[in-house]
Amino acid sequence: MRELDPKIKMQDLLARQIFNVLQGSVTEIIRQHCEGAGIDMNLRSVMEGNSLKVSETLLPHFYVICQEVKEKLGFVGNIDFYITGDGVVNAYSYCSGDEQRPHIIEINSGLFNLLNEEELKFVIGHEIGHLINNDATISQLFRFIYPTEEDKVKVPDFLSKRVQLYGQLAELGADRYGYMANENLEACVTAVFKMASGLFLEKMNVSIDTLMAENSKRLEFFMKGDGVSEGTHPVNPIRIRALELFATAKTQTGLTRGMNELIIALQNFIYDDLDAALSDFIASAGIFVSQFGGKSDKNEEEFIVKQLGAYCLFPHKKLKRIEKGDVAQAFNDSVSKVLEISPDMRNNMLRYFIDVAFADGELGDNELNLIYDFGEKLGFPQSEVACAISIKIREDFSPKASGLKL
Repeated sequence: MRELDPKIKMQDLLARQIFNVLQGSVTEIIRQHCEGAGIDMNLRSVMEGNSLKVSETLLPHFYVICQEVKEKLGFVGNIDFYITGDGVVNAYSYCSGDEQRPHIIEINSGLFNLLNEEELKFVIGHEIGHLINNDATISQLFRFIYPTEEDKVKVPDFLSKRVQLYGQLAELGADRYGYMANENLEACVTAVFKMASGLFLEKMNVSIDTLMAENSKRLEFFMKGDGVSEGTHPVNPIRIRALELFATAKTQTGLTRGMNELIIALQNFIYDDLDAALSDFIASAGIFVSQFGGKSDKNEEEFIVKQLGAYCLFPHKKLKRIEKGDVAQAFNDSVSKVLEISPDMRNNMLRYFIDVAFADGELGDNELNLIYDFGEKLGFPQSEVACAISIKIREDFSPKASGLKL
């Protein structure tokens, strides 16, 4: 097949962002020491005790299929394949934490009632793709730091949104290996539709041309930004289009161009028009306030980036872009845009403005006047602005011992 790189660059960028935010260079070592082989051994015990292990003597035909896919994808590690009695049409891969123990791929028995051999190759290749891309590194680390549903409530927006988009891109990346496993686009597409619907499409006399035509209609809905997707997997219209691009693109440039359009659509599920306006406001207001008070310090920049990260993927690039332009104009335009979309945001905007002014630990007369001017621009009387400032003082004010020096 054509020499196209199956890696998705945006996925790699997000993986590095998430790993750095979670301080993975330290926390991943702690996770490995803490969890050790316990989770891996527990899972292996469940598989060995309750599932059917695929081998040369037991299910030899399926064993050959698994090994053929593994070899075709050039995967050099060992994998144990298990079949679990579960009607849910799905499969899972588990990355071994020890090089001495094989990875695990679990295939639910429900898949065998729906998929033919070529479609099964796509599923197996998809799961091996997750192992090749080492997708488990991010998911395991995230679960280690936020193990329960209660813990996940504490995940900041800038991190949760990245994890969601990373997970969806990881699925698109694994799909590419699924295609490489059989080089049969039709089988890949029908496998996705079968898993989504639970229908044996051959019995329903559904043709591949009908499926692709229907997918194009549904894709248009999502590409326009009308659809919503909050799951771990991308919506099927985007997933199938991504497969089609990888199967038919003649050059890496063409593939990248087409994928960029889909990635923008995926971001629309995470960032809406209000998010875009708020990202402009947070960046421009942050720069505006910090420049007004003199050269910004690390505390101010860290605060601005953290807030901005909830509304765009690359906050540092956004800051640099706005810094190079007319900051005051960008600030005024963003205020108007946010208020146009959501007038109720004015309280949050005032609070953010005050937070930035306090980020360096000091509040001078010039910054205080700036806050009052901004509050007035938002339509607040001076007394309400003063009350908002007083809340911040009571929350964060810390007397400085240096004030004792006369």
